[in-house]
Amino acid sequence: MPTNIPKLDLPNSNTKMFEMQHITFRIRTLLHRAFYLSGDYDMYSIWNFCPMTNWNQAKALLQSCSLCRAESFPIVFWLVVLFSLFGAGFNCYELMQVWSCPCAKLAVWRQRHFYVLDHWALRKARLVSSGIIMIAWLMLIYGIIAISPHAMLPWILVTSFVLSVEWFIWLLEVITGRLPINLQTLLSQVLHVFFLGMVCCVKSVFEVALGEHVEHSLRII
Repeated sequence: MPTNIPKLDLPNSNTKMFEMQHITFRIRTLLHRAFYLSGDYDMYSIWNFCPMTNWNQAKALLQSCSLCRAESFPIVFWLVVLFSLFGAGFNCYELMQVWSCPCAKLAVWRQRHFYVLDHWALRKARLVSSGIIMIAWLMLIYGIIAISPHAMLPWILVTSFVLSVEWFIWLLEVITGRLPINLQTLLSQVLHVFFLGMVCCVKSVFEVALGEHVEHSLRII
């Protein structure tokens, strides 16, 4: 009988364990790089919710990728000046039109699903809203000329409230099928938000300039 029996080379268990550890380490490294996980996992919590902290982080993120930079600020500033004058003039014309001609047609900047209201109630609502917005526009222009961030704040608050309501109503009407998605409407909404961001940029620059006493370089008059 033959005595030379070939021996089978069985894989070493230590080698398999090393290979598995190497693969799992590579997977962890890949996930860490893909999702930017921090080494301190205690900071990730569903109960650690601070609205102001989250808002400041979101605001810093938006400002980092916005046009509010030193090289583009002159363009942003003069666009804000031109749009402010145009907005105040248009709102003044609309207010005079509603006051002198109650039956005048209402010009809107997006698709709307209209609800029928009483004629005089609608006229009063238009007069009040146009008056408030007109005051906000005038204060915005004054804030730009006088470098007063506090005077610009009413326009920012009013516009933020109006845009929030407009976005909510428009999304609700689109979801419920009352209005189709229209590219012109979506573009109008985005442009209003973009202009609001430019005004906030000018306001923040004014605050920094006043704090450092260098506001003379920002005066129009």
